[in-house]
Amino acid sequence: MLALGLGGSNHDFSACLVENGEIAVGIEEERLTRRKYAVNVNSLANQCWRYCLTARGVRLGQVEAIVADDTLLPSCYFPFRSRTTLIRHHLAHAASAFHPSPFPEAAILVVDGAGSLFDGQGVETLTMSVGSGTEITEISKVFGTNWSTDGLRDTRVYQAGDSDHSLGFLYKAVSRAIGFTLYEEGRWYLTEDGKTMGLAPYGTDRYRSEFHRHLDLLPEGRYTLHLKGGGLLDFVEHALDGFEGDERFARGADLAWAAQDLLETAVLHAAHWLHRETGLTRLCLAGGVALNSVANGKILRDTPFTEIYAQPAAGDNGCAVGCAYYGHHVLGGHPRPRAPRARGSAPRPQTHTYLGRSYGTEEIRAALDASGLPHRRVARPARLAAELLPQGALIGWFTGGSEFGPRALGHRSILADPRRAEMKDILNSKVKHREAFRPFAPAVLAERAADYFELDIESPYMLIVAPVRQDRRREIPAVTHVDGTARVQTVTPEANGSFHELVARFGEITSVPVVLNTSFNDRGEPIVETPGQALAFFGPSQLDYLFLEDFVVAHSATDLDAVTEVAG
Repeated sequence: MLALGLGGSNHDFSACLVENGEIAVGIEEERLTRRKYAVNVNSLANQCWRYCLTARGVRLGQVEAIVADDTLLPSCYFPFRSRTTLIRHHLAHAASAFHPSPFPEAAILVVDGAGSLFDGQGVETLTMSVGSGTEITEISKVFGTNWSTDGLRDTRVYQAGDSDHSLGFLYKAVSRAIGFTLYEEGRWYLTEDGKTMGLAPYGTDRYRSEFHRHLDLLPEGRYTLHLKGGGLLDFVEHALDGFEGDERFARGADLAWAAQDLLETAVLHAAHWLHRETGLTRLCLAGGVALNSVANGKILRDTPFTEIYAQPAAGDNGCAVGCAYYGHHVLGGHPRPRAPRARGSAPRPQTHTYLGRSYGTEEIRAALDASGLPHRRVARPARLAAELLPQGALIGWFTGGSEFGPRALGHRSILADPRRAEMKDILNSKVKHREAFRPFAPAVLAERAADYFELDIESPYMLIVAPVRQDRRREIPAVTHVDGTARVQTVTPEANGSFHELVARFGEITSVPVVLNTSFNDRGEPIVETPGQALAFFGPSQLDYLFLEDFVVAHSATDLDAVTEVAG
């Protein structure tokens, strides 16, 4: 069976194709339009669902179920509206985390800015559920109030920013106050909340009491968070008025600290109740707040949940995954596929998020010829890249299908030596052109992760922040954040292929099985999708080498000859 899922609202358009119970292909519209978060693109001409069908070599008529979440702009599925089933936003999120997880049964926690509208109750902002087999049952919700439509008749489009009791909106408002706004048009704006999470460890508890004054924890994992009408929002919007320079940075960091602290308090409250109510120790996470890898790490360390699966595309783009699975399991009536050689009813989980199409040798050659950059084919690119990193090289790494979600996980990555403390500043200032406080992530061999991090489970999608072990912090300074933590990616040969080979070889050379891994993009841009985009980035950049599958690219023939010497 083929099931097509569509996700997003007025941003984060995405599509996913599930075939026989497993994800066949998935892509975000931003990778194709080159507009971050695909904000306000012409939704009638969106490309992502066409990309999925073309990559798999199927026609729309062969798709047996088409599902979208009900916050998606209707124009996104207008061409096949009569065939499209709409489901609730938080159900799409829940399905995106539970169905591809390795758990036959699990608790599910969905937290975001705002989901679907419920008549007489408001907009869903947090939902707790239980997943078993192919069924997902909601057991408790937090509804936001004070929402409003945007004036479009007979639509369900609304301003998520109008909602009280929304942890996602609180974080968004704080990000905007600090200055981390990517787009703003009228009352609608989109923020870069990952920056706020990264800034929080630089702050103090100066504003903690003011933030918590507006939060009340309630039974059944619920809470109230008063933001509007004299609530916390009034304070947040004016907290930095009149401050400049170092004092503004310090107070902005304090706002970020307070927002992170309040978010963790509410999320941990919900998680504790969810465990007590269900008795389950496995938890699935989705919704934009599940991208807060710091809070995810706190759930793992501070609650009885011992195993966590977070949807790698936890934001609205990931709803396409949940919708496609819903089409297969619920509309199609198919059970979850079983893992090979597994006992009992253990399902076959999603093992990676490389859901984009691959690019063949001829496509890469054509892009290389068009670029005019010197290049050469090499026998073992992963080993060569690993041997260049200890020399201080900055490397663009492009292989296989692109990652679905906001994290580069070794297919569209920029790599560096984590032992060199200066790499953090070099990458931030000269390559990524972003704020100096922004951290970088370590990719570590899964079997060695516990040697470097206080982490007992695998973290394949960079969605868990864990403390770096005290005796290892000086060993990997470029990926150790100011508070002694890191956003960890664990790699295995089965899931990560040549990227695992690269990290393993770097470990053999240096005795440190960790590589600095960051996304292959510049500030404010989507991650590169095609060989041409990778070459366009590399040309004027301060990266030293670019690896396109088994081609190595340099800025000059001299540099390329040096690579030949290293390759032996």
